[in-house]
Amino acid sequence: MAALETYDFTFASSGMDATGTITVDNGVAQSGSINVTGVPLEASPTTLISAAGSLLPANGATDAGNHDGDVITYDNVVNLSNDPILDSYGLGFGSGQYQDSVHYSTVINLFGNSPDSYRLFVGEAQLDSIGNVIGDAQWVYASNDGSLTLAAVPEPATYGAIGGVVMLLVSLGSQLRRKLA
Repeated sequence: MAALETYDFTFASSGMDATGTITVDNGVAQSGSINVTGVPLEASPTTLISAAGSLLPANGATDAGNHDGDVITYDNVVNLSNDPILDSYGLGFGSGQYQDSVHYSTVINLFGNSPDSYRLFVGEAQLDSIGNVIGDAQWVYASNDGSLTLAAVPEPATYGAIGGVVMLLVSLGSQLRRKLA
């Protein structure tokens, strides 16, 4: 049985950028979050905003949508031996859940296109407190191609082992100085 692995990721493009964390078990992301910057509003005035979401649960290829009818299909599969490491369904994130388990005010999809190429999609409806769309019915519908970097997050036990080695070296250095003095 494979151990849970946690990864920090960064998506970079000429438009939107994103950072986040995912925890992977047996090749499927189980939890995580994403923060996206540089998201363009479609409604006037066109300004840049940020969007965020938590990893949505997946059972194979799974759909989630927002109030505007934007739908993402995701499977949360992560294969570190492939390029791209995310397949064409990729990771699904959402925030502002309403109605049922597949509708959110914000849906975010990060998926692989081809080797070293990824796409980030953000669909967001600006809703009032009871779920009515405020302003333009397509408040945010944006996607950008870009690159993805993934870095393993060391486990807490790793930090303990590193700390132990540092303490040992400090102790040995202290003993050596006393002998030399």
